[in-house]
Amino acid sequence: MGSAVQDMPGATAPPPGPLLTIHPGRSFRPADYLTALCAAGLSFCLYLRTLAPSITGEDSGEFATAAFLPGIPHPPGYPLYCLLGHVFTRLPFGEPAWRVNLMSAMFAAGAVCLLVLTLIFLTRSRTAALLGSLAFACSREFWAQAVIAEVYTMNLFFAAACFLLLLVWSERRSNVTLYLFAFLFGLGLSLHNTFLLILPPCVLFVIACDWRARDTAAPFWGARARTWLLCCLLAVTALGVYAYLPIRSRANPMLDWGNPETLSNLYRHIRRIQYDFMFSQYPRDLERFLGQLAAYGRFWWQQFGPAPGILGALGLVVLLRRRLLFGLLLLSSALLIIAGFCFWQNFEQTREWLWVMRVFGIPAYYVTAVGLGCLLAVLGDRGKIARIFAVFLGLLCVALPLVRNFSQNDKSEYYWTRDYGANILVSLEKDAIFVSDSDHASFSILYLQAVYGMRPDVENLRKYGYLESGLFENLPEALRAKTGPFPPRRYDPELIAWLVDTTDRPVYLSSPMTLPTEKPVRLVPAGLTFRVLRPDESPSTYDYWSLYCWHAPIMENTRGDYTADTILYELEMTRAHEILIQAGQGEGNRERLHSDALVRMEAALQAYGRDPVMLNNVGVLCARYGLHTHAVAYFKEALEIMPHLAEAQRNLNKARERLEAGKKKLPVSSLPERRPKPNPEPLILLSQA
Repeated sequence: MGSAVQDMPGATAPPPGPLLTIHPGRSFRPADYLTALCAAGLSFCLYLRTLAPSITGEDSGEFATAAFLPGIPHPPGYPLYCLLGHVFTRLPFGEPAWRVNLMSAMFAAGAVCLLVLTLIFLTRSRTAALLGSLAFACSREFWAQAVIAEVYTMNLFFAAACFLLLLVWSERRSNVTLYLFAFLFGLGLSLHNTFLLILPPCVLFVIACDWRARDTAAPFWGARARTWLLCCLLAVTALGVYAYLPIRSRANPMLDWGNPETLSNLYRHIRRIQYDFMFSQYPRDLERFLGQLAAYGRFWWQQFGPAPGILGALGLVVLLRRRLLFGLLLLSSALLIIAGFCFWQNFEQTREWLWVMRVFGIPAYYVTAVGLGCLLAVLGDRGKIARIFAVFLGLLCVALPLVRNFSQNDKSEYYWTRDYGANILVSLEKDAIFVSDSDHASFSILYLQAVYGMRPDVENLRKYGYLESGLFENLPEALRAKTGPFPPRRYDPELIAWLVDTTDRPVYLSSPMTLPTEKPVRLVPAGLTFRVLRPDESPSTYDYWSLYCWHAPIMENTRGDYTADTILYELEMTRAHEILIQAGQGEGNRERLHSDALVRMEAALQAYGRDPVMLNNVGVLCARYGLHTHAVAYFKEALEIMPHLAEAQRNLNKARERLEAGKKKLPVSSLPERRPKPNPEPLILLSQA
């Protein structure tokens, strides 16, 4: 398969063994570029075949809207993504969300192309580079991000470009290469905070390479000071793309998160102050941190399957032995990213948190693929039979993740999120105010209103993660001073109650809450939402469920998609809520209705998984309608999975008090028989605290 590069720039003799032995300053050959383009083309065809036709979960609806308008998405604003995405929305085919999804696929293919070139530079084996890169192209999370509107494939493209430029610079010692690295690094900083975490390894790599190649007759620091200063200036110049935020904010686009047209708001947005609560919202200890690292270990194991993952890890050992500095650069960058996000986010081991956190390991999966390519090159240099075996092994490493991940990552018929938002919009009354509790609701409605002009009369109150509307211009000064310009969620009930009291517009919530209104109000299910009824208002007679339209294939199999499972959970829970209201009003046999409601709740948990947060929510619904025995059972199950879940413990105590007080009881035996718990996939596996 070819041989590879020596570790010391300028050394005259290669190290022992076949790996890493090219000549310093050697350029890529045309066949190398052809191999890279071949890998990119194959990857792009795969992503195009599985590309989502519209918006999906995560921040897809928001990013597609931000690119289309263009607008300003959540902190830190992602200016480069919005600018490039807007170019793609000008394409003449597909709906706007599909065009932005296409951008993700193209940058993903570009990252695969850069990985091929990196491996060729390291190993001089095109076959090993091609197979290792295609294995990475089929890894679960990278592939999943390549078919939706998200920032992570573009983020990896710039990171991979930076790693390749540093590798080439370490051999050729060209300042132009280093300057290009600095500029691309600055652009990467405008994409994602990941680049802050890989900054120390990159700087140390440059210093170490300079130190090894220093001229002992000249002052080391003085000789490089000008070069480093120019690199810093180029990186800062690239960060000028952030000027997009205040410039575009002054145009008041429909999506103007954080309103960063003033210096204070701009700083707040770039600094992500809105999310500072994440740093302190959960307790910290070493055991918890190690559990979070273990979760990333499970993510890593899931990406390729056992064999490719183990081979990639072995290849990293070989890389470290033969090319220590570059190996340390890759490995330390991957570990710093994982440890950094574990430390900052301090996430819980719930399905939602694990779903959010899984993507931050993509650079680590990229590094594993580098190791896989190096190992294949070593095996291929042992003779003809070994070369055949290495090719077979490489093909296996491509086929395994391809087959393993295809079903889950095939989003070619994915309409869950768009259908969900459209169904909510068509069922709301004229001039309604809607308050969402989830991104897939608020961002889907945002996209449909901004791109298609659907239901402009509806006020989407939480499109920014906080409540924002021109309706709050007349907010009392005392309440305005209390909540601030970017109200935390704990003030939602007061702000919504003020709207209910001061407007006559119909108000809908995606989930029920207690509202401190001047006059008593009640919440009634209205299909997928809950209608706030004032004393003089009556519930609608609409059959909301008959209004809804869904793409037929999606209801048959969610393919493990988090958002799809969440929507199914919400459907079943809302139906259960409706049945419990009927039982409370004496409509029909009460025991039968309670049993039907419990069946719906179990169906909701079957769709989502027996996650501690959802078990707690099911318990709350049971307790709200007097099913205290069942509520106790659900709270206890939640605490068995996550003993430190304070909300579940408080709810359990309250439910037990009501039972002891002799309020409404239902024998535990009436609970529908539960199916045995399936073994969950690593992504939703919950660790015991």
